[in-house]
This record gives sequence, structure tokens and C-alpha cells, in this order.
Amino acid sequence: MNKSVVIGAVLIVVAGLGYYQFSHLPAQRAAEQAAMEAEQRAAAEAAAAEEAAAAEAAAAEEAAAAEAAEAEAAAAEAAAAEEAAAAAEATAAAEAEAAAAAAEAEAAAAAEAAAAAAESAAEAAEEGTAEASDNAAQSATEAASDAAEAAQSAAESAETAAEAAAEAVNPDEALDASSFDPAQVNALIDNSSLDETTKTTLKAAVDAARDNPVLVQGVIAQVRAALGL
Repeated sequence: MNKSVVIGAVLIVVAGLGYYQFSHLPAQRAAEQAAMEAEQRAAAEAAAAEEAAAAEAAAAEEAAAAEAAEAEAAAAEAAAAEEAAAAAEATAAAEAEAAAAAAEAEAAAAAEAAAAAAESAAEAAEEGTAEASDNAAQSATEAASDAAEAAQSAAESAETAAEAAAEAVNPDEALDASSFDPAQVNALIDNSSLDETTKTTLKAAVDAARDNPVLVQGVIAQVRAALGL
């Protein structure tokens, strides 16, 4: 009897182990395999997301660097254009000043010559020498003619200097809203063939834009239209 019970108990244990081996163990292994695969997929997706984020960050950094380089190049170009315009303006001003000084010196010399000739004529008249008086008068006439020529030469020199100053202002640069320079715009207006009333109106608008950058674009357009540019 006891032997039969023991054998029965052993059979029950073996049957239980067999049932566990063929029923629960495959399901457990399948669950473990699924969990491992899910973990691998999650790790792969996380790695892909990290790589994508790194690539996007690198692209954004490159784009920012390119924009910064472009902005720096534009600033350098604007600075170079401004320096060139300032140098041209300074050169034109120096030439105009030199021309005016030369004209003034010529006029002074001519005036001195005329005064000397007139004095000689007066002295000759006092001495009663008709011939000397005629010569002095002729000298005075020639001196006056020289003074007139010197004055005309001075006017031509001043006009030439003014034209040089006008040419020194580049309309495209002066009328660029991004590098707005009220002094250059006013110089461009002054050297134009516009009537004085229009010049005054335009220059008042330019002065207003100097203190209010919002007006710059409209004022530039107004000046361009008036100058036919």
C-alpha cells in the first residue's frame, strides 16, 4: 500500500513537471524573448533619435555659423564702402579748399598789381608827364584785366571743385537705406539741378529721418523720385 502511494506521488510529480515544462516554460521563454526584443527596439529607436537630434543640432549650428559669417562679411563691406565714401569726400573737400585758396591768392595778387599801377598813374599825373600817365593808365588797364581774368579763373576753379565734390558722392551708396548717411544724401541734393524749394523740402525730410529711422525708407524713395533715379 505504501509503495503504491509513493509510486503514485512520484507519477504526479513527474506529470506536474512535464506539464510545467511543456505549458508554462515556453510561454515564459516567449515572454522573455519578446521583452528582450522590445528592449532592443527601444534602444535602437533611442539611438536613432539621439543621432537625429545630434545631426539636427549640427545642421543648426552650421546654419548659424554661415549666417554669422555672411553678416560679418556684409558689415565689413559696408564699413569699406563708408570709408571709401569718407575718403572721397575728404579729398574733394581738400581740393575745393585748395582751389579756393589759390583763387583768393591770385585775386589778391591782381588787386595789389592794380593798386600799384593806379598809384604809378597818379604819380605820373602829378608830375605832369603825359606819356608816363598814359603808360600808367595802360598798366592799370592791364592790371584790371589781369584781375578780371584771375577772378574768372577762381570762379572756374571753385566750380570745378564743386563738381568734384558732387562726383565724390555715389548716388547708389548715398541712397542705400541700409547705410543711410544724412550728410551724403544732403550733399547729393545740394549738388543736383533741383530748385531751391524742392531742395529745402527734401533736406528737411532727410533731417527728420536722421532722428527717426522709421522714416528712412520713405525719405530715400522720395529723394530717388525727385532726382529721377
